[in-house]
Amino acid sequence: MAYYQKILDSNGNRFARQLLSPWQAHKKYGERATCETWIEESKGQMGMGKIRTASFLASAALFRSAVLAYNTLRWMAIMSGSPTLRQWESETIRTYLVRVAGKLITGNRQLTVKTSGNHLYPQVWHDWVAVGLGS
Repeated sequence: MAYYQKILDSNGNRFARQLLSPWQAHKKYGERATCETWIEESKGQMGMGKIRTASFLASAALFRSAVLAYNTLRWMAIMSGSPTLRQWESETIRTYLVRVAGKLITGNRQLTVKTSGNHLYPQVWHDWVAVGLGS
């Protein structure tokens, strides 16, 4: 059985056709699935699909801010070295790590958030905080 990949130009016209082995076809589809996951995460979980302003420039600024927030969140998850954090989607990270009850303490010209020592995922919390502290 032969598998072919259609390569289209920017107008949607067929540009070329490439013969693929079954494994190559599977890998190509996997790349598409990964990209679709990123799109779903950004639209559904980061709010990029709900940007509604009357100004194009305001919408562009909000969109870029959401992209920056998403990329920062994913970068911190990757830099943590935690396999659990790498697997979690942005909504899960926000639910279990960012939305943590705490008390804001001021002193020595610094703001500090004091949180409970009993977290739902203590090792993942420690990995997340370590990225923020640079350790």
